[in-house]
Formats: sequence, C-alpha cells, structure tokens
Amino acid sequence: MAAAVELSRGAVAAMSRMEQGLRPVLQVTDVRPADGAGGDRYLVALSDGAKSEQGMLVASMAHLVMARAIRVLDYLCIDTRVIIVEQLEILQINCALIGTSNTHGRPLSLTPIAALSPYKGRWTIKARVAAKSGLQHLSNDRGEGKFFDFDLLDAQGGEMLAKCFSLAAEKFYGLIEVDKVYLISRGLVKPAQEPFNSDYELALDASASVEFGFSKTHPAALLNVEY
Repeated sequence: MAAAVELSRGAVAAMSRMEQGLRPVLQVTDVRPADGAGGDRYLVALSDGAKSEQGMLVASMAHLVMARAIRVLDYLCIDTRVIIVEQLEILQINCALIGTSNTHGRPLSLTPIAALSPYKGRWTIKARVAAKSGLQHLSNDRGEGKFFDFDLLDAQGGEMLAKCFSLAAEKFYGLIEVDKVYLISRGLVKPAQEPFNSDYELALDASASVEFGFSKTHPAALLNVEY
C-alpha cells in the first residue's frame, strides 16, 4: 500500500497570491478536457486539503492527467483564480480524497437561486449548467466584444440565466460545460431582459467567482443553505 500523501495546507492560497519559490504537494480532485483546446489541455481542480482552486495543465503536461497526488515544480497564476501548472512531479496515481477542502476553509453557505434578488448582499449559489450558448462576437458603437450565456439549475428547482460579456466571456467560456456543477458568487443580479423562468438574470464580469462544485470536494455536511 502506498504511503499516505501529506498535502501542503495553505499552498493554494499562497499560489493565488503569486508567492514564489513554492513546491507544494497538492491533490488533483477532478480532470476534464478544456473546451476549444484541441484535446491537449486539461482543466483540473487542485486541493491542498483545506482549499481548492481551478487549475490547468499546459499542453506538454497533458499526458500526466491520470496523476492524483502531485508536487508542483513550476506554475503561473492568472488573475489570482486559475493556476497553470507548467512542471510537476507525480507522487501517486490513485489515492483517496484527502481532507475536506472548500474555497473558504470553512462550511460554505449557499443561497438558493430562488432567493436571489438585486437587494441581497453576498451570496454563493451551487448550480448545474443545463444549457450553454456558443461564443458570439458583438460589434456596436462602443467597440467589439464577446458574449455567451448559460442556464443554471439548482437542487431546489431554481433556474436563472447567466450572461457573460467581454473579458468575462473570454475567461469563463472554456470553463463552463453543460451538466457540470459550479459554485458562483460576486455576480450582478438584475431584472431579466427577456422572458425566462425567473424574474431575474445574472450578469458576470471578470471579477466574478466561478469554481467547480464537486460533490466530493464539497460534501453535503459542509453546505449550509441560506434563504
């Protein structure tokens, strides 16, 4: 039996702050191909046992997607939210989930989609993407940009359309995938501009938080639903 791996707790937060000289031991809790990357890049979820963050393997590392415990030897961090792994060492191919990491280091409070409104302060929703549009190119008097939207459904039956423009469209289009579950926060809730199954819609800019919502990473015991 392989020896237990000791993760580098606190490393994910330090990497997000772009601290240098780190060689942390992390666990890969999910892997999937990145949309539009021609099958040679992979989005991953990286956990230090207390906190998880989105990551990406560069093309030269794509053959290592089966690794589950790794030591990161070199990396970049984009916009403090996506860790791009450039070099790594495989420690274990298969290992059980270590720790109960979440993106806040404490029980995560979720808001049902039905409870969202322009008057609600901080919130985080956990929802599945039911549908996703293509990436559209827009042109108007203010210049050119990109746009896409996606339909969100949560466990309570709430539904809302989310829209991404410009930098947010470029940032999140490759991340969002139909039938995947995400944790979303820091978006703007506003009255819906077109008929839909909700009175409101969600507008996301580049400062929004969109993260994988894996059931293993966020077990039910850690999720408190707020109304």
